[in-house]
Amino acid sequence: MASLRDAQRAIVAALAQHASYAYRASSTVVNQLNREIEKLGQELAEKLYPVLERLSSGEKEAFLAGRYNSSALKQLKKVIEQHTERLDDVIQEIWENSAVEFARYEAEYISEVLERAVDGLAKVTSDAESIVRKAKDTPVFGGELLHDLLSDAVARNEAQVYAAIRQGFADGQTNSEVVRALRGTEALRYEDGLMHRSKIEVERVVRTARNHIGNIAYEDVYEKLGVKYVVVVATLDGRTSKYCAAMDGTRYKVGEAFPRPPYHPHCRTMLAPSFDDELVGNRPFVRSLKVRGGYKVGEDGERIPLQPQFRPVGKMTKAQREKAGLKVGQTKASTSYSKWFANQDAAFQREWLGPKRYKLYKEGGYDLSRFVDPRGRQYTLEELRRRDAETFRSVFGD
Repeated sequence: MASLRDAQRAIVAALAQHASYAYRASSTVVNQLNREIEKLGQELAEKLYPVLERLSSGEKEAFLAGRYNSSALKQLKKVIEQHTERLDDVIQEIWENSAVEFARYEAEYISEVLERAVDGLAKVTSDAESIVRKAKDTPVFGGELLHDLLSDAVARNEAQVYAAIRQGFADGQTNSEVVRALRGTEALRYEDGLMHRSKIEVERVVRTARNHIGNIAYEDVYEKLGVKYVVVVATLDGRTSKYCAAMDGTRYKVGEAFPRPPYHPHCRTMLAPSFDDELVGNRPFVRSLKVRGGYKVGEDGERIPLQPQFRPVGKMTKAQREKAGLKVGQTKASTSYSKWFANQDAAFQREWLGPKRYKLYKEGGYDLSRFVDPRGRQYTLEELRRRDAETFRSVFGD
């Protein structure tokens, strides 16, 4: 079994490094989509303004009530519908091309890693289009399918466009102000407009969907190579969700039903092959608190401090790294998130859990899995109170 343990050591190390590369590859697709969304947002603004200028006060009242009973209102509805159709076409086209390419790469990558790590293991080939089809037919999380995630993003954009125009009319905004609310302002790089929210939504979907495809590709290769078990591997850092932390290290049989990552939007958790009862080798970790600093410019030019947040190591100053207690290193791959978390200092634990959950963790003996339900949703404090009334009384005195 020594050779398999050595092989798994190499595989875990390769997958841990590959995760960051896959994230960057997703950024390329996200940036491409953002450029297209930006262009479509500009086109929408240019087409909307002259149509809005034609509307009478009575027509604006009709629009508020959802009625399109004049040629100008019908034209307004047509402009929005055409924008929605073009947005859907762009997202679907870029997504389909990138999804197949990504599935092919991920399958080839994991196949090559396994071939190099395990002596005598044959290299297998996978059909990228078949992997994408399987990914489409497999729920992502919460029972949602890939098509629904993508189409919902477009539908939400359309609903938000209608809502923004109605709100503008109801608030007595000028047509220029209505369009500006949709498009945003050049001074703020259009990040204050509704279309920017569409970029954020599309990025959420794309990153989540690509993680889904990657794990489907891995499982496809594992099954063809006769790997019997997989183990859930979360990222050891402060951005990991409570559910991923609870799932980290769980082991399942290939081909059977089990909770598969992604477990939530922007999920980075992946499936690794398990040749033994537990992972062997090392896995990287990043221990850091959120750092303060920076600001955004409000509509009237005032500086608004940003909330504390995690920053990439390369974008942190030396002072910020020291203040955040940054520590980057390696730990045994068999160390679950729960075990790793237990060895971190109180400041990190308190920030990740929040003060009240931290108190339950330290004084109430709560394991990390106690904070989430079986479907991955984090329990509210009130739900925890109802479930564990006696523990709450002993810890909080109420």
